[in-house]
Amino acid sequence: MTRIFWSALLTAAALRADSLEAVLHRMDEGARRFKSVAANLKRVNYDAVLQESTTQSGDLKLMRRGKNEVAGVLHFHPPDETSIGFSGHIVRKYYPNSNQVDVFDVGKNAAQIDQFILLTFGAAGSELTQSYELKLAGSETVEGTPCSHLVLIPKSAEVRKYATQIELWIPEGKSYAIQEKVTQPSGNYDLNTYSDIKIPANLPDSAFELKYPANAKVINLK
Repeated sequence: MTRIFWSALLTAAALRADSLEAVLHRMDEGARRFKSVAANLKRVNYDAVLQESTTQSGDLKLMRRGKNEVAGVLHFHPPDETSIGFSGHIVRKYYPNSNQVDVFDVGKNAAQIDQFILLTFGAAGSELTQSYELKLAGSETVEGTPCSHLVLIPKSAEVRKYATQIELWIPEGKSYAIQEKVTQPSGNYDLNTYSDIKIPANLPDSAFELKYPANAKVINLK
């Protein structure tokens, strides 16, 4: 009797899992409405050679400018405190401990980077199908929240140099992910889990700009 009960329960859960089409449709709707987001972040960096992982915590503020252009700030808390600001084709990385700012001009790759940044919160499902091979890996629970597990394989050979696979965990009924895993060709990966998500962020535009002291050492890198 117990076996029958659990079998029925698992079958019911499987039937409730969203279809890939339903998830992509929700993402389309969410992308049309998306303007900004603020969230806390936990990042696990895994090193495949050492078979070790490190964990960082931080927060993200992101806003859309135009159709696919974004601006925002990603801040990681101490002990390895850093802040990364991105806007247009310029990326700035500030190190408070050394009071130094590294500036990168990503040039023609700006649009691709913006699209990648939007994957978690502002991506349109119909656009994902153009750039990725998509697969629904089933229904899983993340931090107590039932989610659809979406697997993305980049179609572009250039993108696969940096990410061979991207995974998104999208809560039932939502258009954004609360967890993202990016796996590199080396087998290393970053696993980002988001919490306290606010969409829209309801913050002034200045909150999405990287701030650092006027006396910080600025280094322009290629």
